[in-house]
Amino acid sequence: MISHNKAEAGFTLLEMLVTVAVMGIVLAVLAGFTRPQSHRLEMEAAARDVARAMRAARGTAISGGTPVTFALPALPGWLTVAERAPQGGIVFAPDGSSSGGGVLLAGDGQATEVSADWLTGRVDIHAAH
Repeated sequence: MISHNKAEAGFTLLEMLVTVAVMGIVLAVLAGFTRPQSHRLEMEAAARDVARAMRAARGTAISGGTPVTFALPALPGWLTVAERAPQGGIVFAPDGSSSGGGVLLAGDGQATEVSADWLTGRVDIHAAH
């Protein structure tokens, strides 16, 4: 005959707390083992950062009514950065145009260029050839 004692059914509070604590420790350890980003993803993020900085410089020039020189943001150290711009750097004018030029990001067998159109000041990201 099978005994159906109420004291034997379910889990105790202590058992539940120990289980939750063990699961928390396991999740904390696993969170430390995130996959490192690939260089391709880092380069894409760096190109977006450069484009964002160019667009911000253009917006500041338009809203402030004075020319603004583009300043390169901080980028990963493994990237090779070459600015392709006239002497004095890439300058955005109050009308939205620019002196033209771009920034070439290269490394790990890949290259990306962020460029500013001289007439419109439009900023584009494209694979470098």
